[in-house]
Amino acid sequence: MSQPQIIIDPDEELRIVCRLLFYNIPGFYPNAKKLYRVCQEEGYSFRLQNITKWIKHQYSYQIYRQPLPCKAEASFSKIKIPNKVHQCDILLHTHDQDDGWIFVCTLLVIDVATRFKDGRSLTSRNSLEIWIAIKDIYEDPSNPLTWPKLLMTDGDASFRGAFSRGMEQYNVPIRVVDLYSFESLAFIKALKKRIAILTYK
Repeated sequence: MSQPQIIIDPDEELRIVCRLLFYNIPGFYPNAKKLYRVCQEEGYSFRLQNITKWIKHQYSYQIYRQPLPCKAEASFSKIKIPNKVHQCDILLHTHDQDDGWIFVCTLLVIDVATRFKDGRSLTSRNSLEIWIAIKDIYEDPSNPLTWPKLLMTDGDASFRGAFSRGMEQYNVPIRVVDLYSFESLAFIKALKKRIAILTYK
């Protein structure tokens, strides 16, 4: 006659053992790795991945665990007035030739409120040429984009020098958005990505 066998669910065994070790004295191990080492010392061979999954559902662990890093981000949903805030950037691309001119990049401008977009092809990244291009956009009577109250750019050197001085003449402040800023150039970056996909797909 064969001996009776008792089949133990490994998941249930893990829950019972971890509960006994975690909630008894000294107990309350601050992370899964320490609880994993204690389980090994007690002779259990549970996987760290399973212990991590179990401990994340424990109320005591959730209260005292280190909070996840939170990066503040600006919201543009409250900007409803057209031409209040614009974002601009430069899209680099393969050199295109037209009527003897060789274009190496494109200046892109987008209105945050309406998402209206415009751009100009450039033969260089010279700040004076970029200033002339954006002035041509804003002074075009058929273009809904006009001089904004605020222009957001990245820290590229192309937006300094003649470009910066030209914007000062029209009382348009330039806000530089770097990698560590809570603000974002999401609209213009998404436009650049979309154009690149359509161009080089």
